[in-house]
Amino acid sequence: MKRIKATFLAILLLLTALWLAADTLAPAPFTYFSFRTVFMQYSGVLGIGLMSVAMLLALRPKRLEPHLDGLDKMYRLHKLVDTLSFFK
Repeated sequence: MKRIKATFLAILLLLTALWLAADTLAPAPFTYFSFRTVFMQYSGVLGIGLMSVAMLLALRPKRLEPHLDGLDKMYRLHKLVDTLSFFK
């Protein structure tokens, strides 16, 4: 279960880093709606990114099985990513 959590956290950190590289946290006119827009984009990036990872895990790639300790653990990660992608 440790590897599943670590992998999930790494996915979230990678998506966050990619979003931060593409966008800024400080919009030019710092108002409520501009700040809200920035975080709506962030939640969209997380949702789309997690769904993409879930679709890739559904393919059951053989290369990931040894890194995640087998197909059953990879299925658990797929289930976790898929479930949480709807709540972002």
